[in-house]
Amino acid sequence: RQVPELSSVCKSEQKLGTDQGTSAANSQKTMPDENKDKDSSGMVAHGLRDLSKVATTIHLRTGQELICNESLDESVLVVSQGALEVRGDITVTEKLDALPAKKVRIRIHVDRAENLAGDSMFDKLDPYCIVKMGENKKFQTPVLWNVGVNPKFEYNGVFTYQNEESIEFTIMDFDKYSSDDLCGVGTITTAELYDGFQGAVKLFRPKRGIFKADDDLEPEFAGKVFIKVTWDYEKVSALSKVAKSKSWKDQELFMLGEQACWGHEHIMLQHLFMRTLEGAVNNMPYTLTLSNIRVLGAAQKGGNPVVSCWKASKQRFVEFVKHTGREKPFLQACRISSLEKQAHLKTLVQRLIKKWEIEEETNKLRRGLLGGPSIEEAIDPSRFRIAYRGFKAHISVRSACNLTGGGVFDILAPYVILRFRNSKQPAFRTGVLKDAGADPVWDCDGEMLYNGETALEISVWDYETNSADDLLGTGVITVEQFCSGFEGMIPLALPGGKKKKTMKQMVIIIGIQWPPLEQAPAASQTWGTNPPNAITGGNGGTLVGFANTR
Repeated sequence: RQVPELSSVCKSEQKLGTDQGTSAANSQKTMPDENKDKDSSGMVAHGLRDLSKVATTIHLRTGQELICNESLDESVLVVSQGALEVRGDITVTEKLDALPAKKVRIRIHVDRAENLAGDSMFDKLDPYCIVKMGENKKFQTPVLWNVGVNPKFEYNGVFTYQNEESIEFTIMDFDKYSSDDLCGVGTITTAELYDGFQGAVKLFRPKRGIFKADDDLEPEFAGKVFIKVTWDYEKVSALSKVAKSKSWKDQELFMLGEQACWGHEHIMLQHLFMRTLEGAVNNMPYTLTLSNIRVLGAAQKGGNPVVSCWKASKQRFVEFVKHTGREKPFLQACRISSLEKQAHLKTLVQRLIKKWEIEEETNKLRRGLLGGPSIEEAIDPSRFRIAYRGFKAHISVRSACNLTGGGVFDILAPYVILRFRNSKQPAFRTGVLKDAGADPVWDCDGEMLYNGETALEISVWDYETNSADDLLGTGVITVEQFCSGFEGMIPLALPGGKKKKTMKQMVIIIGIQWPPLEQAPAASQTWGTNPPNAITGGNGGTLVGFANTR
């Protein structure tokens, strides 16, 4: 009766007293309530007597663990002398969905340039722009013929972003019979490029001396290139980042003093009790796991090394609660006490997490990483092949440069075929660009079903009306390159191992993007903005026919 946690079961109802001078009628009305209280109190006393007969008295020394045949979840403990401590292991794990969305792609619109250097009266500039981020990521705009010093590129390019620090813009003057000439080069840091950025990048080139460029001279101003930038954001996934986790072993969770009770909430609330305790981190970017919960004898101030408590089984305790007829109020009291324990546990976990975060910052400071760019974790290709099996890859075939073939009377009409290596799915085909020449721009988007293949094979063809189409070049991109998404240039090799006579390398610019893992995998093949086998005008003109099916 003196255990606070069991007060809602054992405490008798408040009697309705009668004041002196009240009417006999009012006194008669209170009699049924008083009789009901007496009956209820008798039921409680009877239930307590039955429970005391089957309860077991346990004596523990300080630091000794309570070990019994049944689990602690199947018992109720009441401290009669001394104190018990409830200890367990605490593990917190980072919630990936609580992390801010990260930048995954940067979209760059190369608008125009002005006041470029290198123009002359007899040779107007044929400029093109190369945009480079990092060591291997770059794309190139088509060559603009005889446009002079103020070209309008109006070209869209995309890069996958992996914490690169800067982007370089290089404008060259195309020369068919010799190496291309530098018009200017400029650099801008990615930290300056906010979402929706519009601005200019200043270009410079080495200042020329009397006979040749002098490296000791300061570079001269060579114009500006105007760009627009937008960012694509994506939630952090388990493939791109391993969730941080920290465990603290054998932590004191609760201290149970005399007349305190343990186990009744778990018996009444079942699994809801543990979920309530682990909900102490609901407003934090972590999940909480409690494990290896134990009960031990706690040290006492008076020096008494013995702790006494009594234990009742789950079955006996449930029968006692039902026998008293106060199951509902006791259930509500258990909910309230579990929330109080949650608040106590929240304070403990917050203190541990704060200490952990300070330790991490200290370690970063020692390694010189504090304040620097975050290190992007690479995706494991083997895990990617399993996780994304059955998903659709979004393919963007943007453009190609320096294609060989054709002639004065036979201008190239190129199209592209993409297929995952050894895949039985239909190949992806762009439309045919009629009379597009050596620098076609498709800007064709579509989707391909992925089934764990190790490479994506690319082939560029020249459409022929009266004969078989000619293969212009082939390229390959491996799963290690596209598992994190890909945006950039892929070199094309001539068919049959031939070598190109000119100095210009054939390249194709494509993009590969993957949906988040939360999205369900698609089941069928779809096509992009240009239907398969369609013939379009140069640089995405009007549809005029259909190509040969290969």
